[in-house]
Formats: sequence, structure tokens, C-alpha cells
Amino acid sequence: MARQAPIGHRIRGRRKDMGMTQTALAEAAGISASYLNLIEHNRRAIGGGLLLRLAEALQIHPSTLSGSEESRLLSDLGELASDPVFRDTPLDRREFSNVISAGPGVVNAMLQLYRAYRSTLDDVDMLSERLSHDPYLTEASHSILTRITSIRTVAEIFEHYDDLSVAQRDRFNATLVRESERLAESATEIFSFLERGAAGRPAANPSEEVDDLLYDNANHFPILEDCAETLRAGIDRSGGLFLTDLINHLQSRHSVTVERLRPEDLPATGHIWDGKNRRLQFSRALPITSARFLAARAVCHLEGADAVDGIIQSSRLTTDAARNRARQALVSYLAAAILFPYDNFCNEARELRHDIEMLQQRFAASWEQICHRLTTLRRPGQEGIPFHFLRTDIAGNISKRFSASGLQLPRYGGACPRWAIHEAYLTPERVVPQLVQLPDTTQYLFVARAVRTGNGGYRVPQSVHSVMIGCDTAFAHDVVYADGLSLDDAKSAIPVGINCRQCPRTDCLQRAHAPAEPLNTAT
Repeated sequence: MARQAPIGHRIRGRRKDMGMTQTALAEAAGISASYLNLIEHNRRAIGGGLLLRLAEALQIHPSTLSGSEESRLLSDLGELASDPVFRDTPLDRREFSNVISAGPGVVNAMLQLYRAYRSTLDDVDMLSERLSHDPYLTEASHSILTRITSIRTVAEIFEHYDDLSVAQRDRFNATLVRESERLAESATEIFSFLERGAAGRPAANPSEEVDDLLYDNANHFPILEDCAETLRAGIDRSGGLFLTDLINHLQSRHSVTVERLRPEDLPATGHIWDGKNRRLQFSRALPITSARFLAARAVCHLEGADAVDGIIQSSRLTTDAARNRARQALVSYLAAAILFPYDNFCNEARELRHDIEMLQQRFAASWEQICHRLTTLRRPGQEGIPFHFLRTDIAGNISKRFSASGLQLPRYGGACPRWAIHEAYLTPERVVPQLVQLPDTTQYLFVARAVRTGNGGYRVPQSVHSVMIGCDTAFAHDVVYADGLSLDDAKSAIPVGINCRQCPRTDCLQRAHAPAEPLNTAT
């Protein structure tokens, strides 16, 4: 599948819809008509200021013109096409771009149906598991089977014994009525139990809606960046922003009570933020980087709510659950923008060649915080490297995902088992760099690290996540982790896929599922 949808046909189509000539658009964008002709025929790549000028002249959002939404649709359709449900009616991936151009609304509707289908499958698996192990459901199922057996026994007596006395027949009739009523009651109770947690369940998946919000904005929110500049100056003009600076600001300006408590006095998250009563509590066992981030988030809740809510109100989020999830994500974005100022962070990242561990020391941050911030550096004219970001737990469940690198990240299933994000669990806290090649011959640099987090002492369980960041090898020379890798030797790259169903590599010993048919990979 193509890594990025062509931009030329969108420019040409939009220009013709507006009744604008090539010459007029070229003049508005400050380029020659001949150069615009090359762009419209997808013979020249564009970005930065030129993309913004063309978008302004065509009166559309730059993200619409750049094709980021179409690229995401291509990625989702590719994953959909690999599902076994389409084995008997295979989809040709080479037709996806034309389908998206002709009917984007139909494509979105199809993806919504597929998401509902996947959600239903998950519900079926969950209910099957509950029926097997839930004590109440086990007892209720046994009760229903017992009633059915009793009713069947009475029915067989009536069928085979015609010489029953009136008293016997009345007694059996009473038993039949009683067991039927009990069966109805048991069935009603079990269905009420099963529906208890599903009442009012939204059709859309909140996490997927928030993922789409980030993709729509290229994980960069200028409004929040500007807000962060203002908030930072109000907290500490010197720019230090130590934990004590943040706590002093919360206490003096907002009368927030900040308490450091024993881990056992707090929930598993290690902290409580009570905005209504202006109280922030966090565990004494939290790393200083986490405590500092929590204090910054508290400031953002109090002073950045308008900026965050403005983005949410203008988004395509459809449920309260999605809006709440988005609010938490945007508050975290704003907190990172306060702690890691855009210009300073971007310059330091370039100077240190994106050495995440050095950036951790420079900005007193965690590995995941630095990786997150690197993916947000998309300011026009001052862009950072287009990274992708992925986080999984030790079971392989994906909890965070974003891609600006062109790499398709799986939405509905696990990632390729050969990816470094899995290997990192073998050596926690050690950085694992990896050069990979996809079936379409594109190559990427992956950098992964498994990190442990815990909010208490010896007896408090720790959580382990693997966090991976990566980029196209075109940018690898600007990343310190590429040093020592044979970037010019294609044979040195590890052959990988996206996941098993989308991967045509038949010689992989780690394959868990058969590849989808047919294996069409357009270039």
C-alpha cells in the first residue's frame, strides 16, 4: 500500500471546483504555472510554507490538502481488508485511493460498520468468558437448565401417560406452571445482569475518536502552544519550572492544597486531582518527573481549560466519553508544552541528535514524556522529524499510537512480533534500536525501551510498558540511535510487516495468523 496519498489530484480537483485557472493559483501561491502543473501531476512534493499558501488560496485546511486524513483512511482500509471476514470477498487494495476520492463518506460509513463489527466480536468474546467463569452466571445458567429439564420431564409425562388421575394431572400442571414462571424469572435476571454494564453504551469507540482528533491535527495544536507560552511566563519567568515552582504557583495563585501521601493512602495511579476542592495529592514514591508533570497538569486544568475546550468543541467527537478522554489528552499536551518549550526543545533535540536520554536529563523528564513531545514538533517552518509513536503493555495491547512518519500503525490488532517494541521487554530500561524493512521495501528506524513504573514500595505491583518511537530512514542520520546501523545496506534491515494478516512474508517463523487474500500491495 502507498505510504502517502498523492496530493496533486486534490489540488487540481479543488482548483477546478473553484473555477480557478492554473495561472491564477500559481500567482496566489507565489510559484510558476509550470511548477504548479508538476505538483498537480504528483511530480513534485510540497510542504511547509508552500502547502500553507496553496491551502489558503484554495480556502481549505492544510491537513485536508496534505492528505493526512486520506492516508489514515488508506491505513484503516488496509487493516480492514486483511480481516478474515473478507476472505470470500477479497478487496483489492490498489483501488482504495480511487474509492476514497469518489466517495469518502461511504468509506467512513464502511469503517464505522467495521468498528461496530469488531466491537461486537469483542463483546461476544467477553460474554463467553464471563459465562465460563462468572460465579453468578454459572449458577444462573445451571438454574435455567434445571428449569428446562423439569418442564421437559412434565411434558414427556403428559405425552406418554394418558391414564393419569385428575389429582396427578393437576399436580403436574402446577409443577409445569411453577417451573415455567421460575424459568422466565431466571432468564429475565440473567439478561438484566448482562445488560447492566452495556446500557447506553456509545456506538463509537472513544479511544479511536481521540486518535482521529490527533491525526486530524498532526498531533500539533498551535492554540495550546501559544497558551503554554503565556502560562509559563506567569509561573516562572526564568524558565526553570521546577516542581517547587509549580507547587508554589498552585498554592499562591489558586489556593490549591498539595499533599504528598503514603502510597497506600492513594489509588493505584498514585495521585488524585480534585479540581472542585482545589486539592492535589500524589504519592511520595512517585518519580520527580511524574510529580512535576502532575503539578503542571493541575495548572492546565485551572488556567488552560478555555483553550482545551475550544479544540474539543470544534472537533468531531461524538460522545461524552470521547470528549472526556480528549480533554485529558489535551491537558497532558498543554502540560508538556509548558515544561518543554517548543523552540528550546526543538533546538535541543536537533543539537543532541534526538538523544532521548540526554533530553531526559536536559528537561528533567521521563522517556515517554520526551517521546511524546518529539511527535508534536510540527510547527510550519520549524518542523521536527516526523516521528511515529507506539506504546504497548507486556501482553501486546496497544494503548497509545500516532504516526507522522508514514508508517501504518495497527488500529484493530497487535503489531508485528518482530518490531523492537516487543524485543525491548527482554532487556527492560535498555534502549533497543532497530532498522526494519516493510514488504514494500520502505525502511524505518525504530527505537524502543521498556520502562517500569511503580507508585509504592516492595509489595506494590509495578506496571511495565514498552514505548517506541521511529522515523523514515531518510531522517536517520539526524538520530543518534542510527549510529552503527548499516543504513546503506538493505540486507541488514530486519524484514517486518504491520501485523500478520497484512504481511505477505511466508517465511516468518513468528507468524500467528494466515495472511489475507489476495496479497495486493500497491506501490
